[in-house]
Amino acid sequence: MTGSDARKAFDNEVFEYWIPRLVADGMDINDVQAVRPQVTSWDDWPGAWETVGETYLELAQQRRGDGAAVTAGEAFVRASLCFHVGQVVANHMPDVKRDLQRRKEAAFREAAPNLVPPAERVEVSHNGVTLPGYLRLPLSGEAPHACMVLVPGLDSTKEDFVTLSEMCARRGLASFAFDGPGQGEVHPHAPLEEGYEDSVLTVFAAIAARPEIDAARIGMLGRSLGGYYIPRAAALEPRIKALAVFGGAYDLGDWDSMPKTILDGFLWATGSATMDEARTRMGPASLDDCIDTVRCPTLIVHGKRDGIFHYTQAERMAEAIGDKAELVIEENGVHCCHNYGFKYRTMMIDWMARTL
Repeated sequence: MTGSDARKAFDNEVFEYWIPRLVADGMDINDVQAVRPQVTSWDDWPGAWETVGETYLELAQQRRGDGAAVTAGEAFVRASLCFHVGQVVANHMPDVKRDLQRRKEAAFREAAPNLVPPAERVEVSHNGVTLPGYLRLPLSGEAPHACMVLVPGLDSTKEDFVTLSEMCARRGLASFAFDGPGQGEVHPHAPLEEGYEDSVLTVFAAIAARPEIDAARIGMLGRSLGGYYIPRAAALEPRIKALAVFGGAYDLGDWDSMPKTILDGFLWATGSATMDEARTRMGPASLDDCIDTVRCPTLIVHGKRDGIFHYTQAERMAEAIGDKAELVIEENGVHCCHNYGFKYRTMMIDWMARTL
């Protein structure tokens, strides 16, 4: 590939997938526009976003000193998102990635108590490992509340669910976003591997035991790879009331056509040296062995232009679940329909609020 071809491929990936994702996850489009001319490859990406994140840290500390706690919290969230965005494709730069992940986590911890509503850090023990997460309760309505558990994908974490958790809160839903094996804070202690759904079940049990949460009204939203794991969890736990599958997968049959950044993400998350090793650690990775036992209402949202999981994955899942499934395919949608972020994220939250 020539230099111009490589640049064109990079530009296409940035504009087709990453910019819509950043905006949907709460990044300021003005920051995206400011960073865009500075980067010509993924090597430039982490440092450019770290610089923006540092400006938000400075602003957060200034506003906190002024007594503007809410603004400080919002600025810390922006810093956290910048550090997250910087590290997300830095799998080939492990020291940089780890440092930005630490900065992301630290900034969000500062933000959490000052958000509206606040985000309470909750740590769940699972197989000798701590799964950290953030619980947000709605400001209106009486407890116990219906709750949506937010299950991350391959390269998402609890911190970049902030826009979805705010949508939940405004609609009277509690939410809990967490890091599982191979994700965020848990990555150094437990890799992504076959059986991730066991961590989802552990989180479900912990949240169901909270007095603020109605155990009979807990649903799950699974983002990308998380959309593969929540049907597996629902097949094992009949108390899960509803599922929203958000750019998910029936299996890993699209592995060979995935972008390199995603395949590198599998190497990182599984702690593998080779793609063959990563595939082995993921196991059979198919819903064939469990989909017949999913009985709860399931909303499946997918983009027809998804470059990671082909839209036929969503069709296959809906067909297997049968009359309990509602399938929505956006003709022009990219992965997770990030380029229609407001339309489909609010659709999923509104559907979940009605269903729960």
